[in-house]
Amino acid sequence: MNRIAIASTLALTALTALSANAGEPMSAYIIEGSGFFGAPGIELTQLGRVDLSNPSSVDILPAAGINLRFGGADQRPGSGELVAFENTTNALRIVDTVSGGNTLIDSIGFMESGVAGMAYSNDGSVAYVTTTVGAFVRILTVDADTGAMIAMNNIITDPISSLAVVPEGHKSLTPGDLYGLALTAGGSVRLVRVDLGSNSIASTQFVTGIGFNAQFETGLDFAPDGTLYALIQGYDEVSPDVFVEISSHLYTINPSNGAATDLGVVQADGTWDAVTLVVDAGADGCPADFTGDGVLDFFDVSAFLNAYNAMDPIADFTGDGVFDFFDVSAFLSAFNTGCP
Repeated sequence: MNRIAIASTLALTALTALSANAGEPMSAYIIEGSGFFGAPGIELTQLGRVDLSNPSSVDILPAAGINLRFGGADQRPGSGELVAFENTTNALRIVDTVSGGNTLIDSIGFMESGVAGMAYSNDGSVAYVTTTVGAFVRILTVDADTGAMIAMNNIITDPISSLAVVPEGHKSLTPGDLYGLALTAGGSVRLVRVDLGSNSIASTQFVTGIGFNAQFETGLDFAPDGTLYALIQGYDEVSPDVFVEISSHLYTINPSNGAATDLGVVQADGTWDAVTLVVDAGADGCPADFTGDGVLDFFDVSAFLNAYNAMDPIADFTGDGVFDFFDVSAFLSAFNTGCP
């Protein structure tokens, strides 16, 4: 039986089952910010989970610490652990999302307190951490287990306040590429792709559709289906001497043109100036959701078959570079298991 026949015969077995729902609406972790202007209600290290389908719904979790200033976080691939960069002590800390508090991994050093961001590589072996140091945006590549610095990059660009890594299997971007949100002096936001190899900003897209002046901290993360989510907070200037604080808004951003879609205010009482956004993808995400619509159905099977027959690497479920029975079997297993 040839490759196409194998795929068609086995994948069609998935269609005999009812469509599988991907579970509850996805959520994301957020951590309360540093509150540069001392906005009422700011509680440093407050940890929450925001419903990505309803940003005004935030579950308050036990605080991530006491008198610390976090700036960026991510889930470590393969473990689901929430790890945050705390830039009072310039340290990586595992945040306990159940009982509260944190466990120190180690201090990184070589950074300064202020606006910061953090993201893991797709294999979870290294973390990228950024702050502004003098006239430079400094990005450190550090060992995820020990916090030891592996490489340092200093780039002249607008301050970058959040980082995100393109996940494996992304349908339009290169997996492993590093993106960030950079804030200009005029209060606008740019989505930048960072090339650490050439120590430069490889591409820039101005983010449109925000509607207010962005302020200091942002959050940025890719969902398993490739959707890019952003958390942006700021202020409106009502008059030359009157400013209105804006609680964080949740957006999706189209990386190809920078268009932002406002999904709503994060907890509409205005108390969240969050500095992180970490989509809770679990340890493995949902690899069988090829369409990224949150439902496993005929369209995902069709998309897999097309990718498999075209020998697209996204369909190489075993990662061995060969397209065969085992890839189809792995896809079917993921399909039948459903999503977290």
